[in-house]
Amino acid sequence: NSVFPPGGSVGKTVVVTIVGGGLDGLKTLRCNAPGISFAQVESDKNRFRVTIAPETPLGLYDLRAVCSNGLSSPRPFVIGNRPEQLEVEPNEELQSAPSVPLNVVINGHIENGDDLDYFRFEAQQGQRVVIECLAERIDSRLRAVLEIFDHQGQRLASSRGYFGVDPLIGFRVPADGAYIVKVYDLTYSGSPEHFYR
Repeated sequence: NSVFPPGGSVGKTVVVTIVGGGLDGLKTLRCNAPGISFAQVESDKNRFRVTIAPETPLGLYDLRAVCSNGLSSPRPFVIGNRPEQLEVEPNEELQSAPSVPLNVVINGHIENGDDLDYFRFEAQQGQRVVIECLAERIDSRLRAVLEIFDHQGQRLASSRGYFGVDPLIGFRVPADGAYIVKVYDLTYSGSPEHFYR
């Protein structure tokens, strides 16, 4: 049903977890991207170390599980060139938003209907900041909404659909300081299959 995190960066190794039914005899993973290798984590048969070669082309690829019954259906796996981070809890409130740098990919989940994810970043006046959320394009059940707030909690921008239902916000920073991004599900639902990048 899903792979998390749903991507990684060229020249890096990422540990992914495979979730779903029909995974009896899970042996390895296969991807149609060149330069990717897999090693099963001994302590958990549903986890794999994915090593992405530096020369692997950027893009969206198909990742499949190899099981006793053959290959699974494909799941999207994104290969990018930016540093990657996992969402770190607690981050459900404006005040507890962890600081993240610009030009980074955050892999996260909306675990349940009450889950709201906040992230804080610093920016300078006049700087152009673009925030994009991949969910629908990577087969997530998340119907993502993005919002941006200033340090006082004033909402500056919102998006709930740009690429299909995946949101994107591009804005010119009005003043030096801290800004907060909020990610949540439009219908306030959540599960392990409500993941995003």
